[in-house]
Amino acid sequence: MVQIEASQETFDVEVNDQLVAASYRTADVERVLLSLLDEAARLERERSARMAASHPAASAFEAGSSSRSAAGSHQQLFSSNAKGPDPAAARTIVFLAAPPGAGKSTLAAVLERLAQSQPGMPRVQAVGMDGFHHTNTYLDRHTLDCPDGKSVSLRSIKGAPETFDVEGFARALHETRVSSDPVRWPAYSRVVHDVVADGPIVSAPIVIVEGNYLLLDEGPWRDLAELCDLSIFVEADEAMLRERLVARKVRGGLSRTEAERFFEQSDGKNVRRVLSHLCPADITITLDSSGRMRRLEATPALAFFDIDGTLTWAREGEADIDAAPTDAVRLALENFVARGNLAVLCTGRPLCNVPPALKTLPFAGMVTLAGGHVELDGEVVRDVRMPSDVVELLVSCCEQARVPAYFESSNRGVVLAWPGVFSLFDTFGEFSERVGIEELRGVLSGIDVGKVVFDSEHIERLTTMAPAITERCSVCNIGDGLYEVTVPGITKFDGMRAVWSTLRERGMRIGTVYGFGDSENDGSMLSAVDVAVAMGNALPAVRASADYVTDPVWDDGVATALEAFGLV
Repeated sequence: MVQIEASQETFDVEVNDQLVAASYRTADVERVLLSLLDEAARLERERSARMAASHPAASAFEAGSSSRSAAGSHQQLFSSNAKGPDPAAARTIVFLAAPPGAGKSTLAAVLERLAQSQPGMPRVQAVGMDGFHHTNTYLDRHTLDCPDGKSVSLRSIKGAPETFDVEGFARALHETRVSSDPVRWPAYSRVVHDVVADGPIVSAPIVIVEGNYLLLDEGPWRDLAELCDLSIFVEADEAMLRERLVARKVRGGLSRTEAERFFEQSDGKNVRRVLSHLCPADITITLDSSGRMRRLEATPALAFFDIDGTLTWAREGEADIDAAPTDAVRLALENFVARGNLAVLCTGRPLCNVPPALKTLPFAGMVTLAGGHVELDGEVVRDVRMPSDVVELLVSCCEQARVPAYFESSNRGVVLAWPGVFSLFDTFGEFSERVGIEELRGVLSGIDVGKVVFDSEHIERLTTMAPAITERCSVCNIGDGLYEVTVPGITKFDGMRAVWSTLRERGMRIGTVYGFGDSENDGSMLSAVDVAVAMGNALPAVRASADYVTDPVWDDGVATALEAFGLV
């Protein structure tokens, strides 16, 4: 059975006075979260360079004095110009805004923790705007006039935009941005449910400020945008947010009915207000019900394509190495790339077995050998092999059971053949050599084996005979009566990570990531993309786990999907 499970990264962080184990897809950490930190770091380096150029002799005291003299009135905090680089800024301020229930507090804490693990990354500190609630005493003494003519106590709508000290928040933001001195922020205590003055001391060069209303398009909130250098908004579906917020209240002790009533009377109003009154953000992240994240930007799409069963299929009488996509698929791939997108092969085949017809297409890179070997723009960015003791285990099992096998490296394929024993590898003659067991070990000593393939009729006998195979290896059904054996760390997902890591190092952002596949070894690929596309001929479990099921490979399925997504 196919299980398409995403690799996860877990961060132990403190959120609202509680320790939380926050889990995100590894793909989202590496493609989305790191890209946010990269953008903040770029702005911080530019800020530092501007300040050095504009104030070569300025002291930290002068920068601090400048902030204190300018923070006297609300009107002085905002300029008449649109947000732009401030040569006097002493810190880079990042707004992380989101409606209630989107996980912004956790995300901010995770970004702070993640930055600590990145070499050369300026220090990042996450703080919240909750410390700028008006105190309970203030809320009890003040009311809000409603459109229906009635007045309500601010305490009764605590958490709404009107219950925050926006001017005090703006002063703190201004001081934090322009002062090189540490700045004390107030905090909100979940113990006493009120503001406490003894909050965090902000001292990092990059400060991530998280809150619901940072990008609220209502006065005076909309003016806050001038006090940040980068704004990020986390977009989520209202129905998903409702379920999250109701579940949170149920965990806190309310009944389901009470939690739903609270949502309609409080949280729900704030959710709808944020989603419907929003200033444009520099970066928008979408969050779906499964927790997957992606950046919504006009950056190139990136698509990973399996070969067998996805781009090509076994035609009767055709040699495997001569496989080719249909004319419609070839044209669709060319148009996809011509529109500025990136296409990458992602196959279990070794590089030497990629059909020449595919090598003529405009692929930016190739993830081959089930993720063990990766090339991008002709540069080898990953080359991993199976441990020698695992290879020897498989060879010994083949010898003991007289089982044929296909040993693959990036540039060589070797079939272990037995006299009188038929195997599907008998058709592999056009691109591999055949040896007996007495020659095999000598041949393997000269190549780096990345994976081994077995006939389906032999794999169960081998794993039963040697349980260590399943303990140390990953065994995948790749269709057409074959099973692929690799080790942890050699998967298509690991190969994909090498691709987007290299793109990040080159300073290239990517937009939506698509994956096209049909078999079990595509599971790690499909779990790591934004849009998982299963071919119409895919294994049933692959189709069931996909975001989109297209036509079969022989009916131009790849072209159909690319057209459906408006990518060609």
